[in-house]
Amino acid sequence: MFVIANLIQAIAVILRIVIYTFEFSIIISSILSFLMPYPNKYKYALDSISNIILYPIRKYIPVVFAGLDFSPMIGLIVLVFFDNFLVNSLLELAYRLR
Repeated sequence: MFVIANLIQAIAVILRIVIYTFEFSIIISSILSFLMPYPNKYKYALDSISNIILYPIRKYIPVVFAGLDFSPMIGLIVLVFFDNFLVNSLLELAYRLR
């Protein structure tokens, strides 16, 4: 059973790294949108990473009032939920299988 536990733990750790990468890219992309409104290759790279999460949210929640976009905040809330629920559940399952 320890092999399955190690596999589940490895999947949880990789999933946590992916979630942290998305969280980091959303935060930095939001900050750069205020500081550097003109196109930049670094901003473009971060936007392309963060838009993987933000495009589905923007389909259902449009830009509401005075150009405010709440999709980064909602995206971060969803990612934190997945980190706290899914990743921690997988790590706890791996711990109990040992």
